[in-house]
Amino acid sequence: MPSVLENEETPYSATVVIIGAGPVGLLTALRLAQSGIKVDIVEKEADLSDAPRACSYYAAALHALQKADVLDDIKTTGFITGGLCWRGPLADDGNGGKKLGEMLACLPIVGTNDWDHGVVNLQQSKLAILLYNRAIETGLVKVHFGLQLKGIQQHADSVTATVSRVDGSHETTFRASFLVGADGGRSTTRKLLGIQFKGHSWPERLVAIDVLIKDAEFDDNFPSSLFVDPVHWGLVSPLEKPQHGKETLWRCTVALHPSDQRGDDQVVAGESIKSLLSNVVPHLQLDTATVVRASPYRVHQLCATTLNSGRCALVGDAAHLNNPMGAMGLTTGILDADALADALELIIREGEPISVLDVYSDERRRAFQMFVDPSSSQNKLRIASDVSTAKQDWLIRFMARASGDSDMVKQATEPFFSVWRTDMRKSLYTHKA
Repeated sequence: MPSVLENEETPYSATVVIIGAGPVGLLTALRLAQSGIKVDIVEKEADLSDAPRACSYYAAALHALQKADVLDDIKTTGFITGGLCWRGPLADDGNGGKKLGEMLACLPIVGTNDWDHGVVNLQQSKLAILLYNRAIETGLVKVHFGLQLKGIQQHADSVTATVSRVDGSHETTFRASFLVGADGGRSTTRKLLGIQFKGHSWPERLVAIDVLIKDAEFDDNFPSSLFVDPVHWGLVSPLEKPQHGKETLWRCTVALHPSDQRGDDQVVAGESIKSLLSNVVPHLQLDTATVVRASPYRVHQLCATTLNSGRCALVGDAAHLNNPMGAMGLTTGILDADALADALELIIREGEPISVLDVYSDERRRAFQMFVDPSSSQNKLRIASDVSTAKQDWLIRFMARASGDSDMVKQATEPFFSVWRTDMRKSLYTHKA
């Protein structure tokens, strides 16, 4: 059945405007362009962001990236690991120094039999560049840097976005069939649509530190570690393929005490960063480490009360936020992009009603509320404790027992593939039934 939108003689019949040129917005644009839909992306910054963000993608996200025909490039540019492990705090090495803490258990991330890919590691900034280049190559995507969203006006058959330069000058408009808000946790799109963000914020701040470490200690299959500590808990993960005896760039994300009232500039000062790193990097490696960048940030568990309003929809951090312990944030955004691209294709190309966006909203909120939110929250609570408490945790106990037992591993990790993803065609059929 041809789409009503396709039959309309208007310049915006098969067009979408996306607010935000992060990986989620760029992936949505690429998918839409691959189905012949023209996309304008409005980005407030002057260029793509290089801020220290996510760096790991699970099997569910890899499935979505393969649908966009970029997985091979991502795997070539990045590297593959087996999953995550939990470790205790640094331990005495018997020579007056420190060594990696005890490995409590491993969490091998697998998918279905066809998607047993482990975890692909690639810095978010490099993923964004890759997606940007592929989107531009389609000839149907244009990114407008240095423009910010000022207003949204919805019509019966379209939506108009009013934008201006960051200094408020040069106001202009984009009119399209649909608008996608992929503009992050402080989403202007979400605010203009009057959609509430509900949940809670954690009392601790995290500091993401990118650091070059020579002769780093790591497990070959599970170099990414969640570190257990009552105060300075956190995550350490390689940003490039680690090699023994060579210098490697690592991401060390370490928690501050909830009562730490220092300003951000003080937190990232040299001695402060070295003190934080001393909780997760053995001293011999720390002495020769070089800090590349550091960024403190607040941590939240929040979800929008709806992910759609009329012809507008939210994806990624604009739709939900979760703490990074377990690397579930960007993968969730990638799965949003995959589902929303399918939803818009169904409407624009196949004539399905606009209510498909209601299904998108329900299914992605369900995935967040029933899987992402509780999983990431419990991971944070699991490691923000002492080792004796962590060893009593059911998941750590289960995964310790499951070591080498593929059936037990798949039992524990199967939801990372099946529950996290949304098959829009299947979901639409279920909702119609």
